[in-house]
Amino acid sequence: MDKKNPVLIKENIKLNCKPVDKHAAIDAVGSLLVDHGYVTPKYVEGMHNREDALTVYIGNMLAIPHGEYEVIDEIIQSGIAVMIYPDGIDWNGEVVKVVMGIAGVGDEHMKILSQTAILFSEIENVEELIAMTDVDEVYNMLTQEYDE
Repeated sequence: MDKKNPVLIKENIKLNCKPVDKHAAIDAVGSLLVDHGYVTPKYVEGMHNREDALTVYIGNMLAIPHGEYEVIDEIIQSGIAVMIYPDGIDWNGEVVKVVMGIAGVGDEHMKILSQTAILFSEIENVEELIAMTDVDEVYNMLTQEYDE
């Protein structure tokens, strides 16, 4: 890949996703990262391993699948993929409506995680995101956070 994509591209935002189990959700969000050149398929395996070792559900209807340390070299460039499940999916007994797959190179990984945690620490922000019906709205909300 000659040209780097921004951390978030509109093609990596999916609205009104149909409920699935958590592993299918990880596969789906991971596939977006793979398909747009952010990570290799092996990174998605690491996302499952991370969830199996320690849940990536962080509260407020949000799960943030990301790879375990062992697959850090499978990241091609930092990226985010977002899938919104308005009806919710079961995540170890919790209801998740936003699944945000992340892959960060170096310090960007913690920066993305911390910015996401701050944004979604307010349930109002999560509810606003879930209610959005336009990819541009979601993109604008999230890029304010990640591109500053």
